[in-house]
Amino acid sequence: MKAVGPDSTQGASRRSTMRWLVSQTRTLLAPLVLSALARIVSQLLGVGLLVVTASALLAAAASAQSHALRLAAVLVVMALAKAGLRYAEHYAGHWVAFTSLQRLRELFFARLIPQAPAATKGRAGAVLTETATRDIDRIEVFFAHTFPPAVSALVVPAVVLLWLGTAADAALAWLLVPFVVLALLLPLLSARTVWTAADSVAEGRGQVAAHVGDDVAGVREVLHTGAEEARLAGLDSAGRALTRARSHSGRIEGVRAGLLELVQTAAVLTVLVTGVANGAEAEAVVLTLAAAVGLRGPVSGVDGFAAGLDSALASAQRLRRIVEAPPAVVDAAGAALPARTGPPAARPAAPTVEFRGVTFRHGPREVLHDVDLVLPGGEWSYVAGVSGSGKSTLASLLLRDWDPETGAVLLGGEDVSGLPLEQLRSRVAIVDQRPTLLADTVDANLRLAAPHADPAQVQTVLAAVGLEEWAAELPDGLATVLAAGRSQVSGGQLQRLALARALLAQPEVLVLDEALSQLDADTAAHVREQLHRLRPGATTVEITHRVDLVEPSARVAVIDAGRLVETGTAAELRSRGGAFARLLARTAPA
Repeated sequence: MKAVGPDSTQGASRRSTMRWLVSQTRTLLAPLVLSALARIVSQLLGVGLLVVTASALLAAAASAQSHALRLAAVLVVMALAKAGLRYAEHYAGHWVAFTSLQRLRELFFARLIPQAPAATKGRAGAVLTETATRDIDRIEVFFAHTFPPAVSALVVPAVVLLWLGTAADAALAWLLVPFVVLALLLPLLSARTVWTAADSVAEGRGQVAAHVGDDVAGVREVLHTGAEEARLAGLDSAGRALTRARSHSGRIEGVRAGLLELVQTAAVLTVLVTGVANGAEAEAVVLTLAAAVGLRGPVSGVDGFAAGLDSALASAQRLRRIVEAPPAVVDAAGAALPARTGPPAARPAAPTVEFRGVTFRHGPREVLHDVDLVLPGGEWSYVAGVSGSGKSTLASLLLRDWDPETGAVLLGGEDVSGLPLEQLRSRVAIVDQRPTLLADTVDANLRLAAPHADPAQVQTVLAAVGLEEWAAELPDGLATVLAAGRSQVSGGQLQRLALARALLAQPEVLVLDEALSQLDADTAAHVREQLHRLRPGATTVEITHRVDLVEPSARVAVIDAGRLVETGTAAELRSRGGAFARLLARTAPA
């Protein structure tokens, strides 16, 4: 069997990516063909302007008779027609391009929804932002600046050389053929090298975006741990790698452009020298020179789009990898939302949450190992542990951000893997340590999961989290736009807004993942008291490392290095002197 080397693999990848892009926009073929036709006629008129002018100069030199007005009229009409066709080319081409980009963005977000939230966490979020903005924008080159230049680069020289061989001098026309072919092949011969360089640049941009995204999201941890120098050094290293990749890509493009210029200049000089040496007619030599100069634009079009095309295809490949990535979780076969025509199936109002023999790996690392845990319905339970112990992963598995490698997660006795995702995520709400606010009004942020909630319900949840006075003092009340997102609220206000949003959705199970970590002890106690009042007998799971704030009678499960090491009431665990007591000693104020 024939071995497949890196070059053939890259070529197949380029062709596959091109076919994929075309498949997304088949319905836009007609305006794309119109753009190509407009470009062909426009460039033929460009060559015609040079030929007509050259012919007029020869005629003027041979005769004293002047037809300046007629010549000017012809040139003006041709120039205006060329300008109109150039406008039509750009209009049609960019209409196709921007419509295609819109469709690609719609496809990107439609395919990303089933992959979220697993695909959007951590470094992935920054990479996705880079792809959704700059990568998709770069693909414009493929639609607006590839097909028309490629077609015209073949058609225009063929038409011009055929006319030249018929109307002027066949020998001189054939003399131009190898130069035209070489100029067309030069970008193709260097395509693999340019593709590799463009792919490296795209990858480098993604690395820089991911590093910046990590630093912005984790700025507090970076500052608290004094890791500024290390993070800046890492960013500087990523920036230097991107600079090297772009410099290498620029050198390749520069060499290719220089060679193309050399080929085109050699064509003009060869025609001139050969024509004079062979005693060709002056008119034939001049017309051939005019045609050679006029073909510089159409032939250079291949090189003009080739560099941008490689960058566009590299970006398209990154987009395609994301679009075609399989979701981390999918609805089980047969799982469907219950029919809305009848009453919903009976289920516990305060369901029990159970983890049965759960083991989970994230990449090569085992995050949870054989966890058996029952969090009773109707109670406020705690899951405690140090940062990185795996406690937050339990919440992610309950909401099916991922599925466990082995074992099962049950909600009210039902395996969550058999529940429709839409239903599961309407029954369970999670408020984490770093919630997100949209650049929208306060009211819109609160109603995100309950758009039809009435104003009284909104005021009730604001009061429950202690934000009713804050909301009343806003410039436009709840209609105030948080234009800068979370930057307009403090960390504690952000957490309480997210908690109010979750309460408005009236979930059966409320998970607080360090959701009160930025509140002082008195405010946190007040919020817990209000939650007990607002949700009596409901199932609440609080994930925390602040075990010093846990009530003595509360049920606590302690996770350490992915294993369940202790369960019991806080009072019982304090007296055992085990993992809970050690955690208490670390977190209790001196």
